[in-house]
Amino acid sequence: MEPDVSQILIVADDLDLKHQITQHYATHHYHVIATNDPMHAIDYLTNETVNLVLFQYHPEATLTALLQDMLEMCAEVPLVVLSEVDSAADVTNLLRIGVTDVFELPLVSMSELDVSVARHVKRSALFYENVQYRHELDIAHRQVNKNLAELQQDQIAGRLIQQRMMPPESCNINGLTMRRYMKSSLYLSGDFIDHIRLDDDRVLFYLADVSGHGASSAFLTVLLKNITNRLAREYLESDSQAAISPAKVITQINCELLDFDIDKHMTIFMGVMDRNSQHLTYCVAGHLPMPLLSQYGGVDYLPGIGSGLPVGLFDDAEYVDLEQQLAPDFNLLLSSDGIFEVLPGDELADKEAQLRTIMTQCDSSLDGLIKVLKLDGLETVPDDIALLNMCGESYA
Repeated sequence: MEPDVSQILIVADDLDLKHQITQHYATHHYHVIATNDPMHAIDYLTNETVNLVLFQYHPEATLTALLQDMLEMCAEVPLVVLSEVDSAADVTNLLRIGVTDVFELPLVSMSELDVSVARHVKRSALFYENVQYRHELDIAHRQVNKNLAELQQDQIAGRLIQQRMMPPESCNINGLTMRRYMKSSLYLSGDFIDHIRLDDDRVLFYLADVSGHGASSAFLTVLLKNITNRLAREYLESDSQAAISPAKVITQINCELLDFDIDKHMTIFMGVMDRNSQHLTYCVAGHLPMPLLSQYGGVDYLPGIGSGLPVGLFDDAEYVDLEQQLAPDFNLLLSSDGIFEVLPGDELADKEAQLRTIMTQCDSSLDGLIKVLKLDGLETVPDDIALLNMCGESYA
């Protein structure tokens, strides 16, 4: 049967009537199946899509039972009865059990029956279209759920890999206590923290914030770690006695990101801490906020904001090394700009002041900052939050 041709099932034991209406609706471009056996009709309804049943009915118990079985089995299929009706009560009873329409035999005119057939066939066609649509929607829904489950598993695996790429949450290097804290807006984070022990005195560390969120930003952190580790290794393997320069490392990162042409950029704060001289050399590549330095009883932001552009945007970007002498018991807090999203207010300057005040009140404690901002209790955050805390011996 052609899929766009409606199918009518005719059940009539009067051969002349069956022939008459079969020929009539066949010429009206319906696909017509006719039988004089109601049991055969029930079998057909079970296996085929039928838009309408025309049923010749006689008021006898067996036929009534078969009619009821047919109505229960295929309640969605319109069933029009053709019958020698004795009274209005007979019609009412047929309608009560679920018959769609009733026409009296003999058929004087086919026009009224044609109107009923056309109306109910159209209704039935819409029903089957909706069934097909729901079926396709259900298949699509199951596929989406399957894809989402696979994506979630991939995201979870990616999150574990990304976390393992970072240093331990707490460790001690060259007498420095290094602690990190991450809270992602999605499974994967565009924020990244790392530190590399260069020798017995020096540690290179950085906090990067990639534009955007999710997998594409997280993948860029993999590239960042690869570039930084390679440059650090090349420096350590070289015969050069010059100090490693954060500005030169960031310049190289900028060049390589531009070569990849991936339409992504990132901000970075990178520093090299020399414990022997208590000297910090650092470079700022568009990063905000600046790290908060706690020493000599005060808390303030390191100078240098705006001294360098984000990496991955401009091939003529220039980066400079800045210097800061540190006390033996210094405490340095690096943060991504996601921290501002959980601070009240609209003005950036107000939020920077709030962050400095909180660090002052909690004695520059990373745990204190997390507790005051209730970061552990937040189920979701608008932006990734990354915190790196580095402190000298008296804070260890």
